[in-house]
Amino acid sequence: MALSNDDQDAVDRFNSLDADDGVASSVVDATVEAIRAARAAHVITDMDEGTATVLLRMAERMDDVDFPYIDGRFDNVTEGLYVKTARELGLTVAGRSVLPERKEAKGGKLSVLRAEQAGRTGT
Repeated sequence: MALSNDDQDAVDRFNSLDADDGVASSVVDATVEAIRAARAAHVITDMDEGTATVLLRMAERMDDVDFPYIDGRFDNVTEGLYVKTARELGLTVAGRSVLPERKEAKGGKLSVLRAEQAGRTGT
């Protein structure tokens, strides 16, 4: 199946990119840059350290020269899990689109009860 001219142009542009163009040379590099930017924007906090570490491990796996055939087995899970984890950390457009909702949420039942209690006691 032949590619359309637009698709072929996109493939050619992608294939012509190199590290000097400001494009990350690996999934790990791109992930590290994204995590740093998210930390600077206060999207990722210290509480997200474990999830960010898991994301970096998945990036290392995808950078393996044998990926997606690692240890003789086909890995059809890592890429999808990587995208889902990145979304949960707010590193994707979809993930960032729900961040304001998270921050504006009034909280659970306990926070509502505490707010009501504080209002009654005047503290």
